[in-house]
Amino acid sequence: MFGTARKKCPATLRVFVRPQVTHRFTQEILDHPEVEVGGKYVGFIRGTKRSERLDERHEAMERLELHVVDYIDDGPRADRTPTFHRGDTEFQIQEFRRLEKRYPEIEHLGSWHSHHPNQLRNLSPGDIEGYRDTVNAQGHNHDFFFASLGTDSRGFASARHFLFVRGDRHYYELTAENLIVTEGPPDPTGSAGSAGSAGSAGSAGSAGGIVAVPDPAAQGPVPLSVPGWTDSPQGQERLARDRDLIAKYSGLRHVVRSDRIAVTGQVVWAGRVPVTVHVLYPSSAHTTDGLLKVTVAGNQTLEVSLTGDRSGDLAFALKAVESIAQCAADIHHRALHRPAGPAARGGQSGPRP
Repeated sequence: MFGTARKKCPATLRVFVRPQVTHRFTQEILDHPEVEVGGKYVGFIRGTKRSERLDERHEAMERLELHVVDYIDDGPRADRTPTFHRGDTEFQIQEFRRLEKRYPEIEHLGSWHSHHPNQLRNLSPGDIEGYRDTVNAQGHNHDFFFASLGTDSRGFASARHFLFVRGDRHYYELTAENLIVTEGPPDPTGSAGSAGSAGSAGSAGSAGGIVAVPDPAAQGPVPLSVPGWTDSPQGQERLARDRDLIAKYSGLRHVVRSDRIAVTGQVVWAGRVPVTVHVLYPSSAHTTDGLLKVTVAGNQTLEVSLTGDRSGDLAFALKAVESIAQCAADIHHRALHRPAGPAARGGQSGPRP
């Protein structure tokens, strides 16, 4: 871990955590006193999600708001011992994809795990390396990763909290002023409802992991008024053209989040394949910091994220959906018709996962 240091978070950064998250966190530790436990945080982001340079990410961190609405359980195949914790990745991905279909703007914000069986108060070198690998991964949708460490039976009350930043060899510890446990302010979906009903989201292996996220569809049409777009002729022309495109797809809509415009929702390819589309417009009509995210669900989920010149172009995104969905269909077809290989020694039909 040469060159790594723990630093203090900027005083202006805020992480809002729902009370039911803190209760579940603590109860999970109390229910499993002899093994490490944990989960994957899900919620929403207010602020700049992705930047090209590290100094821009540090600047974005000062204005960042993370809204943790719940977490996905460890899952039925989790590996948990007094000194080791690994969640059931397949279960957690499936749960997140299910949420993402309904709430396209939901994000994997980070994760938590505990050291309460041994009461070690620090992240291990393996923890730090793993979190850094995650935040630096191309498939991670934003520049930040929020991590919590439960250290004893007091659960969330005595937990430590950290933020990892893409491309940064250091990591940052939150203080009391950074972390706010509250039912509000209203979450970034715009709904005034709370996630209180998610308290019944059971344990791993049940229908649990279900997150009670307020439904963004309840907002209705969103008036667009965003500097850099609605105040420029080029931006107004582009938005008018995109509104005409959206009118052809009942499942798509414009939204505004943290002074950024996005188009989000679902389209159906070939009359049967649901495709989730999220197009984050650039910060202005003259920049290229957009993001395109396309997810094709099915027996084998395919997700494609794209940044760069065309990433915030809705017309390009809808054309890309055709190619990505066709690719997913081809992959599924090949998987169904793949010839069986020779049996492995010991009578197994292939390598164990």
